[in-house]
Amino acid sequence: MPKTKQACYPFERLDPGKCTGLVLCGMGGPDGSEAVQPFLRNLFSDPAILPVPRFLSPLVGSLMSRRRAPLARKRYLKVSPDGVTPQLATTLAQAESVALMLSEKGTACIGGVAMRYWDPFPHETLRDLVKRGAEQFILVPTYPQYSSATTGSTLKFVLDAIPDAAVGKPVYVIQEWPLLPGLLDVFSRAAAEALKNFAGQGLDPAACALVYVAHSLPQKMVDKGDPYLEQTLSTVQAVQEKVQTALVASGHEQWVQGAVGTKESILTFQSRVGPIKWLGPEVAGTVRKLAAEGCRHLHVQPVSFTCEHVETLLELDIELKEDALGAGIQTFSRGKALNLDSSWLKSLSEELHRRSFKPEVFAR
Repeated sequence: MPKTKQACYPFERLDPGKCTGLVLCGMGGPDGSEAVQPFLRNLFSDPAILPVPRFLSPLVGSLMSRRRAPLARKRYLKVSPDGVTPQLATTLAQAESVALMLSEKGTACIGGVAMRYWDPFPHETLRDLVKRGAEQFILVPTYPQYSSATTGSTLKFVLDAIPDAAVGKPVYVIQEWPLLPGLLDVFSRAAAEALKNFAGQGLDPAACALVYVAHSLPQKMVDKGDPYLEQTLSTVQAVQEKVQTALVASGHEQWVQGAVGTKESILTFQSRVGPIKWLGPEVAGTVRKLAAEGCRHLHVQPVSFTCEHVETLLELDIELKEDALGAGIQTFSRGKALNLDSSWLKSLSEELHRRSFKPEVFAR
């Protein structure tokens, strides 16, 4: 559990008879062009994101955001005319959907979203939920795999707001969910359908490939014991097993052996920042290598993202696709984020119901 000022609060299971505020916690994103620079400043000032000496963090954040903001604005405008991604709207809808599902199980629940680097910040979300009747809280990260740079920093930021915005309210924290059944179902279904589509076209399996991609992390954090890489690998392995099972069940067993990346998974990374060493290999380099080796039909399956944002809509759908086609790939597909898929939302609600409340809930 991240160490915070709120550590005096017991992280015990909650009372199923009280109204619960479900808070999905994420990093956030700019809600317009004017928000790009302050969002980047908040992001790069966090030593959990850029591991520089803490006293230098504000200066580094200010300098990097000022230098990167003009290009970042242009990149966001490639995603939509107003430069706004669906991230916040989708996350709000996810929180509301899961809260409704929990309420339907007999535990009154209302949903909200708290972001780390831009609106809505935790204070306003927590106060709003308290006004709406929340007597206790469940905090859930929007990252399936735990990292101190993402989940840890975000949960600490939200927990630090509890004494002011929701003083005395019990809190239960979910730290990670890398093997959530609904997550595995959504990602494996997308990958298996893409490969079955290739098979249905009569393509040569050896000219087709499946590549997984996750958000990268500074290598030094993994070296210090951050569990992100281990948990990401566990997600990929579980998804891969379901993909193989689906291919065999549909009569495409030869694709398990014949397509690149279906017998032995290929995990790559994206979104590295700065000159330090990050987890690799980078997805763009891997795709170019596969193309040079004869791959012509490629499916890229992200395993880190709960909703579409700049890292999927721009980095993968536009930039990676351009690189792939330029390298000789003829067919490029990308598995969607979890978004509002009902199977994963139901799975998350069931997981929260099981883990967050006292056993009495099951007798209701």
